[in-house]
Amino acid sequence: MSPQTAGTASAGSPPPLRTAVAVSPQTAGTAASAAVSVGAGVAEAVRAPGPGFTGRVAGVFRTGFYVAGDGGALFAVLGPGAWPGPLHLVTESRHRLPAAGDRVAAAGTVLAAGGIEIDWGGARLWDPALPDGLGFHPSVWAGAVPPVEPDLAGVWDEAKAAVRAGDLASACRQLEGRGGGLTPAGDDALAGIMLVAAADRRRRPALRRLAGRARTSDLSRAFLKWAARGSSIEPAHAVLEAAASGDRAGLARAARDLAGVGASSGRALLAGLALAVLELPARPPDPQPVVAGPPPAAVHRLARPSPAGAPLA
Repeated sequence: MSPQTAGTASAGSPPPLRTAVAVSPQTAGTAASAAVSVGAGVAEAVRAPGPGFTGRVAGVFRTGFYVAGDGGALFAVLGPGAWPGPLHLVTESRHRLPAAGDRVAAAGTVLAAGGIEIDWGGARLWDPALPDGLGFHPSVWAGAVPPVEPDLAGVWDEAKAAVRAGDLASACRQLEGRGGGLTPAGDDALAGIMLVAAADRRRRPALRRLAGRARTSDLSRAFLKWAARGSSIEPAHAVLEAAASGDRAGLARAARDLAGVGASSGRALLAGLALAVLELPARPPDPQPVVAGPPPAAVHRLARPSPAGAPLA
């Protein structure tokens, strides 16, 4: 899901962090800005060991810009009102935008890009945990699941069957890269499936492998990797928290927020969440290793008193 769409909520939602504020060179603020939210993926990228983070502005859009690190990291810097997410650095005020191709560097907690500086030292770290018991209250999903996106209608039944069978590799093949835009609807739905599957930490290594080799854009792949690690944008986690607690009204509110993200990204992500919660089988517990004791004969020999003067067997 692209920050262009995933970083903003639907119109009419209550501020703060609900209604996106357009950021453009025409409405430039000061050259310095503070961040209110920093995703774990952003913090991980700029704190990586070595000579310091460097990169470039990979793209500029109405509400912010993308950063591509020289080491392969990818994240978005977004204006006020954007949803927290693993790859989002959200600022508290409007700022002018750099130009595509401008160099980006980080020193300490300050990110500099094309003449602007963003200090994220006081920002809230977005690194959420997933709730337990996601499948305990299936009835709360009634009326909350959107129709299947047109781009996915031809493969949805096959993807659903794969999820029901626990075959996430097949689901990935059905959905990856399907649809248009920076983050196709298939990738958004797949991110929802992976996020739910990641609630079982034993699945995460396999999920991360699937995300890493997904046949899609670099941006989609970056979001899939974080879904495989159990992290997505805030309204997706609000949906799962409500589902786990059986809060029908809370799920309906969170689902509306999520469905309002972008043109279709939020709806596809919500459909993936619901599909996985309702259809993905629980992984059976790993078998416990059997700790074998000494053979019975050995026990018998050690337990039997030795004749006087005889060595122990």
